[in-house]
Amino acid sequence: MIRRPDRGPLRNLDGTTMTSFLHSADWQLGKPFARIADEEQRGRVQRERLEAVRRIGDIARERKAAFVVVAGDLFDSATPKDATISHALAAIGSIGVPVYAIPGNHDHGGPDSLWERPFFRRQREAVAPNFHMLLERQPIERDDAVILPCPLLRRHEPDDPTTWLRRWQPGSGDERPRIAIAHGSTRSFGGATLGNSVDGEEAGQANAIELGRLPLDQLDYIALGDWHGFLKVGEKAWYSGAHEIDRFPKTDQLPGHVAAVTVTRGGMPDVEALPTGKLRWLRHEVALGEDGPTLLDRLLRESTGARYDDCLVELVLSGAVSLADRSRLDTLLDDWRAGLVRLDLDDQVRLLPSDEEMRSLTERSDPIISRVAAELFARKDAGGDEAAVALTAIRLLHGLCHDVDGAAATPTKGAPR
Repeated sequence: MIRRPDRGPLRNLDGTTMTSFLHSADWQLGKPFARIADEEQRGRVQRERLEAVRRIGDIARERKAAFVVVAGDLFDSATPKDATISHALAAIGSIGVPVYAIPGNHDHGGPDSLWERPFFRRQREAVAPNFHMLLERQPIERDDAVILPCPLLRRHEPDDPTTWLRRWQPGSGDERPRIAIAHGSTRSFGGATLGNSVDGEEAGQANAIELGRLPLDQLDYIALGDWHGFLKVGEKAWYSGAHEIDRFPKTDQLPGHVAAVTVTRGGMPDVEALPTGKLRWLRHEVALGEDGPTLLDRLLRESTGARYDDCLVELVLSGAVSLADRSRLDTLLDDWRAGLVRLDLDDQVRLLPSDEEMRSLTERSDPIISRVAAELFARKDAGGDEAAVALTAIRLLHGLCHDVDGAAATPTKGAPR
């Protein structure tokens, strides 16, 4: 390939234009993350989504990308706060190259949309003149590419938003790459079905994109948004996924990346996933047994590493533990809850007191405690609705006796040792 003396677009030896750009989507800035109880941690997760936009700018400069496309859902809602808009535009402005975006189902266009608000327009002009929100289904022509936006003008579009591309007639002899941008679910690829995994809308109902009906010979890359993982869904079609991970993984998707794309007219795109996310969302299912708390602590330390404070963890615990290990487990979980950004816990662990633990309660010198403990163990063994209540009471009783025994074993000041 050679570069034109006038510093125009890169061209291959056959005269076709080669273009390199970044493809991102589903930033959903302003997402509330209401399930994160700690306000400070909740704010941190929201800020990381902005920082990930700035990391896209770092990659754009490193890769010398000509521009960035965002395939919908820049904001989490159609009514973001003014501060969210201002901070988003400041981050976009820092990217430095042109950014072309379409509205998605979360921040759809149309009359009275956020894109028409005077505040948005003032802020865009002031801090992000490189940002272009594409609200019309018509070509955007650059020296190095033709961009074909398919914006969502309503939250739920009953018709395929890419339909207009079937009627579009490119100019003859135009050798610039053609890049379509769309947001929605693809009906099928490779015999499988990919619905809208994010918002619960089934393929074929709303915002459905029929890749098979597009004039693929006239297109060189289809930049898609809505699926939050990095995924190839057609010969020239890719989901970039969300730039920062925002949920616990349910499939083998690859979120937290941006697509670095190089295209030429009539060729196959070269697409590479580059990491932009910082936070890690981890999920573990653990069956506890003997020495369960120690093994669980080891698993968490190995999976989170030194950056445990960048992690959100979903734990599904099962198995059975003794009274002593239950107490250790509760302390361990409290410690990890304080250090992690978020700990989601599904605690299905059964309580299985050892023979020694049962004797320590039922054979105590205090007759009241021993009688209460015996009654509780009898109710536990009887099963039924009272069993769970009895187990909880046994845990409390064991903890109280443990505290009393520990205090009695600790010498007071001045006492003989």
